[in-house]
Amino acid sequence: MFNNCQDAMAICKRFSYPDLFITITCNVNWPEVRDVLGPKGFRSDRLDIVCRVFKVKLDEMTTNFKKNNFFGQTIVGHYIIYL
Repeated sequence: MFNNCQDAMAICKRFSYPDLFITITCNVNWPEVRDVLGPKGFRSDRLDIVCRVFKVKLDEMTTNFKKNNFFGQTIVGHYIIYL
């Protein structure tokens, strides 16, 4: 955690402070997770699927920000995943 914080501060020092601070959470009731596990599947038993769906959604979000210029031109991006 300390190293992640130091990395973020170094990026701020080099590129200025961030314009956006976005928090995304994982929802085990997402349709993508329910479709794979079925109606009686326990999400707590298959956390690997939940993590994979979260990673796909995170990658899609960062692609929208960086390549599709969702909020304008992106100079630098940084994210941290806390478990």
